[in-house]
Amino acid sequence: MDKFFKNYPQYEKEVRDNIYHKLPDIINFRPHKIKPAYHLKREGHTIYEYKVIVSNMNFRAAYTKIGNEIDVFYISSTTIKRFFVALLEKTSLVD
Repeated sequence: MDKFFKNYPQYEKEVRDNIYHKLPDIINFRPHKIKPAYHLKREGHTIYEYKVIVSNMNFRAAYTKIGNEIDVFYISSTTIKRFFVALLEKTSLVD
């Protein structure tokens, strides 16, 4: 995520606000917006993805949820799901 924020410092505050405040609401009240990242796992847990909408830009983020803990670990400006998942799959962040 540090690499992402280095590339998009102007969106850091909004993206962090989205992750900390809007993502929990989406999970709790609009779960239909949350989708698994196909077959990908991280430490044996299903990886989910969602679209982060800020100002005039959209991003896609990957996270795991264990109990009440949400771990957002990957964000990309690639918003098309299949391309996003393909990029994520090539990282060392997945099993």
